[in-house]
Amino acid sequence: MLIQCDYHMHTPLCKHAAGPMEDYVQRGIELGLREIGFSDHNPLPDGRSSNVRMAEEELDYYVERVMELRFRYRGKIDVMLGLEMDYLEGLEDYLAQQLARYPWDYVIGSVHFLDNACRESSWPRPFTGDAHAHYARYFERVRQLARSGLCDIIAHFDVAKRSGHLPGEREAEDVTRTLQEIKAAGLCLEINTSGYRHSELPESQPYPMLSIAEKALALGIPLTVNSDAHAPDQVGFKFREIETFLKRKNCHQLAKFDRRKREMYSLSKTANVALR
Repeated sequence: MLIQCDYHMHTPLCKHAAGPMEDYVQRGIELGLREIGFSDHNPLPDGRSSNVRMAEEELDYYVERVMELRFRYRGKIDVMLGLEMDYLEGLEDYLAQQLARYPWDYVIGSVHFLDNACRESSWPRPFTGDAHAHYARYFERVRQLARSGLCDIIAHFDVAKRSGHLPGEREAEDVTRTLQEIKAAGLCLEINTSGYRHSELPESQPYPMLSIAEKALALGIPLTVNSDAHAPDQVGFKFREIETFLKRKNCHQLAKFDRRKREMYSLSKTANVALR
């Protein structure tokens, strides 16, 4: 496999993933990956959306567990420490303090909710409203996330399509503006293959849809490919398909991270040295 890293993997601490953390690591080794990274959902204050994320008191344990696995599997695969950080407007100081406490290798920024109380999902189902207005609100939140300086990677860029409505021509301007802000902020965009597993999508595709990934490439936005695994057998899911797309679009490098510093590595079989 030419893709060397899978940085978006969850654990049972988030209450909607399954399987021992060690099994995710072993699956990464089986696939020939050089790096895997855990990035479970961050705690939020006041019990907000607590049914789908770690509790505050579990964060120390999560970090310790990842570090234990890093030590245990050294020389076989590099286990990286990440976090999937939910961006909520008004919680920037809380999130910055949370991030400052631990030696993260990378932070994946997500927009799962459009309100600060975590009651308005980014992909409501069933969806009965104005899809264009919904996308406008969603992409504005993603732009706020990009401007916040809190994360290194933007997660599942067009995840609002889980509502059953794909972004179309009416959303083209918002898509372009948001990609431009990601570029201006110096962030990385993930191609998240979990979309291939989500039956509610109108068609089988990753996040973002490949036409949007192509626009990101044209803007020079660095990419990473992640599985968003919620079970060990989902690690590296559909990476071969994304490799085919990247080759077709003449993308020869992907991003990798270490202590929140980004490098680029080659997608060549013969080149495995990080390219700065």
